[in-house]
Amino acid sequence: MRHPARVRLPLLLGVLLWVFAAAGCVSRAEMDQLGSRVEEAGYTEVGVSHGVSTYGYDTVQITASKPSATDAGTEIARLAWHTYAEEVDEVVVTLNGTTRSATRDQLLEAFGPRQLNPNPDEDTGLGDVLEFAVVGIVIIVVLVKVLGFLGRRRRRSGPNLL
Repeated sequence: MRHPARVRLPLLLGVLLWVFAAAGCVSRAEMDQLGSRVEEAGYTEVGVSHGVSTYGYDTVQITASKPSATDAGTEIARLAWHTYAEEVDEVVVTLNGTTRSATRDQLLEAFGPRQLNPNPDEDTGLGDVLEFAVVGIVIIVVLVKVLGFLGRRRRRSGPNLL
């Protein structure tokens, strides 16, 4: 018979992997869509990333190339500001090797209010993922302990012959 921990550990790791993968899906899909919009605007070698600091500061970084670009990345920043559905506190654009950044206030002044209004409460940050994972682990541990206790109790009572 296999030791119970050897059965539970792969299950627990599988659940954790699923939780982390599910949490990252929305942001990855949004980043891919933003990358596609930047490419449709005529840029090449496009890369998009979204970083969140421990204090919840959201930075969208976009790298692209366009030999004939004269806008210094302004068009890319505008696309990110108006079409990226996630929270944005800063946009960092590296165009043809030159990096420029703009904060939320600077973007608001340059491009006006966002066309999308992401709800920061619905934003899945690292803290939310970890909270969800901890709650999931606690539930799994409690279930395993209760089921183990019930199993031991049945074995100790033995068969009822009467």
